Amino acid sequence: MRYTILTFFFLTLTLFSQTGEAFRCGTTFLKQEKVHRRSPEVATAPAQPNAPARPIGFKRPFFAIDFARKQQYTINATLRESGTHCDIYVEDAEWQENINPITVQLIQIAFDEATPADPRRGIYDILTDNFGQPPDVDANQKVILLLLNIRDVGDRHTTVGYFMPLDQERGLLHHPTLGPLHSNEADILYLNTNYRSPNFDALQPVIAHELQHLIHWKHSPREEIWVDEGCADYATFLCGYNLNQHLTAFQNAPHISLTDWSQMSQTHLLAHYGAAFLFMLYLNDHYGGRQTIAAIVKNRLDGIVGVTHSLTARGKPGKFSDIFADWKVANYLSTWRTLGTLGKQLMYNTPVPTIKPLFSHRAYPVAGKNKTLANFAAHAIEYKVATAGQAGLTFSFATQRNANVDIKVAYLKNTGDILVESLPIKTLDGIASLDIPKFGTSVQRMMIMPSLQIENQSFSQQSITYNYNAFEGSLGTYTTHILPNPIHPNYWELIAVPSETTVAQAFTVTLTYQNRKLYDEEPMVYIQSKNKAVYRYAFHLEPEIETADIEWRIMRAETIIDEGVLEE
Repeated sequence: MRYTILTFFFLTLTLFSQTGEAFRCGTTFLKQEKVHRRSPEVATAPAQPNAPARPIGFKRPFFAIDFARKQQYTINATLRESGTHCDIYVEDAEWQENINPITVQLIQIAFDEATPADPRRGIYDILTDNFGQPPDVDANQKVILLLLNIRDVGDRHTTVGYFMPLDQERGLLHHPTLGPLHSNEADILYLNTNYRSPNFDALQPVIAHELQHLIHWKHSPREEIWVDEGCADYATFLCGYNLNQHLTAFQNAPHISLTDWSQMSQTHLLAHYGAAFLFMLYLNDHYGGRQTIAAIVKNRLDGIVGVTHSLTARGKPGKFSDIFADWKVANYLSTWRTLGTLGKQLMYNTPVPTIKPLFSHRAYPVAGKNKTLANFAAHAIEYKVATAGQAGLTFSFATQRNANVDIKVAYLKNTGDILVESLPIKTLDGIASLDIPKFGTSVQRMMIMPSLQIENQSFSQQSITYNYNAFEGSLGTYTTHILPNPIHPNYWELIAVPSETTVAQAFTVTLTYQNRKLYDEEPMVYIQSKNKAVYRYAFHLEPEIETADIEWRIMRAETIIDEGVLEE
């Protein structure tokens, strides 16, 4: 998502509380809104050029955002602690209500001195060592941590914190929805005093998350939200804080898009965070470690282009779609990690949750209809052996698109080996099929992992629907005959003779003439005679039709049995 340099947006972190309450995030909406600079002579927040050190007890006003009413308002706050790299202000109405001196001291220690990852380094040192220095618009060489009661949309929602790049601007600006907006003209992280009170250890990972946003903005102010949020969660991880809520959310909704957050709902918002973090963790594990993530943060290019450019600059070139395809396999095959042996490229070096397949089947035949797949989202369909005597499985996949769809197939063998390969879509109308005669013997499980992968920014919010089918038993081989009727002109027959002596499957015929379907999925007649099984379909063509232009196809569900041209 791109926006002009003066786009007004918030980078917020919204989480479930311990009581399981829901959440709200205005990031996507606010990122799309543009602001307009008014006259610089209009008064704003007090400017702090070369700001002197302020004494504890210093009072000043701050502009904050009311997410419920979608407007700006003013709070009064007092400086309660000053550390090496931070000034901690607390909203006056919250002091000794939700915030006390011990709370402030713990936050200052976490920011300046010690984290779970390193008892000798605070959040500031860890992140600046990796990602660079934050901006310093107020010239005080510190970051303001503003603890306030963030006004939100209701009791069931919690906005834990946010960074507001508007504070890096000067002057009065106008927002089409929120109206006049004032800049605090300072480097501020806004932290919610009502989040999990009184356990303010929970705010420490939020501080790491928001500080990364501040640093990332300095390097790449137009960064796309999925990259910025993934790096922000990665920063939290670097400091040793857990991201269990985001990972669990993605574990429960692994089908959401990595890159397109425009359609996110409150139900799946945290899953987007989890996906973005896991992608950055995968890059960390396989494409150069934390130096690579730092390169992405510092790269002034945005989104997919910024990621691939950073990898190439570090000697790790790769097409984004290929990296995504490996990543989706690493996610879904986490459920097989105790069952077989995977290649290192298809695993994380760091433990991650078990990402279960979206669909899992053990009884056949089975069909899935009208499944929606978003861009840079991945589904997984797992097939398990139904009975000890099962021999073979036939799978088919059909969608309206034949390009930008990647399908990976994983086989779990009874030796413990796991084989992963690509399944090509061979036809113009998006059909792929697979015959696995060893399913049930040497192959114990199979997983199909489709994904839509459009890198073009102009089409990044597209999606597809698809159908899939699976039948027990091997497809076998067929001999196909095309016969003109010797008695009745313009009548033809398609004959399919299976290699098996006894077959009773439903087959259909489709005839296409000059991109127009003359017959669409018409059933073939099944004939059983002694030791032979035959499928037959008779049809009539108008005399003006050129038979050399007739394309025919015989299918079992979406599985292609045979196809060709009538007079080939």
